[in-house]
Amino acid sequence: MTAVQSLRHESVAVSTQATALGRTASWRWEWVLIVLATVAAAVAVWVTLRAGFLAHPGWAAVQKADFILGPVGVGLYWHHRRPGNRLGLLLIVLGMLGAPYIFQSATSPLLFGIGVFWQFPIAAMTQAVILAFPGGRLGAVERAILAVGALGGGAPWVAVWLTSPQFAQTFSISGCRTVCPGNGAAISSPLSFAPQLGYAVRSALIVMTLATACLLVWKFVSGTPPRRRALAIGGPIALLYVLMWAAYQSVGLLTPGQSRAAAGPIKSVLDWTFAGARSSIWYGFLLALVAAELFAGRVLRDVVRRSLRRPSVDQLQAMLREPLGDPALRLGFWRPTTGDFVGTDGEALKSSERSSQALTEVRRDGQPAAAILHDKQLTEDPELLEAAGAVTLLALENAELEAAWRTSLRELAESRARIVQTSDRERRKLERDLHDGAQQRLVAALLRLDLARALTGDRPELGVKLAEAEAEVEKAIDDLRDLAHGIYPPVLADRGLAGAIDLLADRFAGTVSVSETTDRRFAPEVEAAFYYCCLEAIQNAAKYAGREARIEIRLYTSGGELTLETRDNGVGFDVADAHDGVGLQNMRDRLGAVGGDTEIRSAPGRGTVVIARAPLGSGQARPLRSRPGSSWSRRAADDRSLIGL
Repeated sequence: MTAVQSLRHESVAVSTQATALGRTASWRWEWVLIVLATVAAAVAVWVTLRAGFLAHPGWAAVQKADFILGPVGVGLYWHHRRPGNRLGLLLIVLGMLGAPYIFQSATSPLLFGIGVFWQFPIAAMTQAVILAFPGGRLGAVERAILAVGALGGGAPWVAVWLTSPQFAQTFSISGCRTVCPGNGAAISSPLSFAPQLGYAVRSALIVMTLATACLLVWKFVSGTPPRRRALAIGGPIALLYVLMWAAYQSVGLLTPGQSRAAAGPIKSVLDWTFAGARSSIWYGFLLALVAAELFAGRVLRDVVRRSLRRPSVDQLQAMLREPLGDPALRLGFWRPTTGDFVGTDGEALKSSERSSQALTEVRRDGQPAAAILHDKQLTEDPELLEAAGAVTLLALENAELEAAWRTSLRELAESRARIVQTSDRERRKLERDLHDGAQQRLVAALLRLDLARALTGDRPELGVKLAEAEAEVEKAIDDLRDLAHGIYPPVLADRGLAGAIDLLADRFAGTVSVSETTDRRFAPEVEAAFYYCCLEAIQNAAKYAGREARIEIRLYTSGGELTLETRDNGVGFDVADAHDGVGLQNMRDRLGAVGGDTEIRSAPGRGTVVIARAPLGSGQARPLRSRPGSSWSRRAADDRSLIGL
């Protein structure tokens, strides 16, 4: 089976009512647990402070309360932050096991005996929590270590507990000042080999603690950077505890049954050091979790800041590999056609139980969106995986938005091109219709008028009227011809863009001069766009630049672009305060339809320059330029197939 973990970056597909009920139930049992732990801690303090036989009742009361509240509180926080990690539940169980330990402060022999017995389950559970840190699971080696302790020490301990009517006052800081209460749970007289059983219990505990210490060191030394980072804080604190416990049991093994005074100052120092080390375990785990969250937040902040440059998928992988400590990390995106995740190389991302990698799935709206193939030991640091998943999802959404933006631009450019092309076709059709229809009829009418005037004979006044009618018809023909030529000038089709511009310069004699042109022919829509832009620029300059202004036109090709410049020496204006009029908007629309753009440079008293550019080519619409520096834009076509857009 593939090792897959789901990161909830978006809401899971469940009903709102079910989600609300689930949250209510969760908070209900957590509050119940908090109340029970608080009550148990209060009872522990009250009972322990009243126990006159204890050597340190105040410190013992704090310790017993902490044995309950500490693990339960840290366990609840751990479970809340890492709900899929069992370590939080193990800590909660450890804290609740501290409740029966209150009986060790009771004066009742039966309750006191139960409290003494409960030390072993607490010790075993503490060992299990340490072995499960930080992933919350026990492997084969961890279970074997616990089995050695449970079987090698548990069975002898039960035998000693059931056959010892009295215990020595050597229980760390919770030991007795003089004589402890009797063991009311004893059911028989002491065994002759009871000392040997005590040796067996301590020996088993020493073997278990030393094996745990060796395993912690081995995990850190042999682990990958993610594991060493996860163990960096909680591991040393747990290691200190198990070493102190081994030392504590070793001293007890060498000085069996001796009082605190007889055991010497070493035993006293070990008592206090061991008590402090045991209480620091769960707080070390809490500190490790907080540090992991802070580190993940810093990584997320840094990666998000660097991702503002819109890195490619390969670059994003490299950005995540360094802070996560996984040089083999790979990103993949959901491929709906095959139902799997595919990497940047086009290969499906796969993992298995035997491999050293795991596949973490990133979901969006309850559906698979992306995946991270990473070192399995990174699962022990889920906050980093969540940060990486969030960045991956953000990059994916940016890629989708970028692809959609480019598609919209292309569709807009193609739409504008179709509009301009349709408009030009209609202009030409209208010009032909005017030439072949209305103009021909007017010419025919002119011929009939001329014929009628020849038949007037001795009626000169009628001839004058007919001559006037002929003049009006001829004027109408000229006006119609000018109108038809304005709709689509024939010179543009016959002589090209350079010839049409020369004709424009002749029409504005003394005002417009052409300093440079090119004789190349271009696509009809390109020539039409530049012609009307030139006409618009000349008309605007003639209207606003002043009577003495002169206009210079340049038409040239450079760098794969066709460029038209119209420059005047008029009064100029402030471009920042100017508003685009209909003429300028028409220029932008026409040039935009062929993939070009318009630039205006002007300042008061310095004249105006209008620059029109468009790419050379077939004249087909080309998408507008992408925003600079966008590698997601440059890879949009490839990424769409990759991420299933």
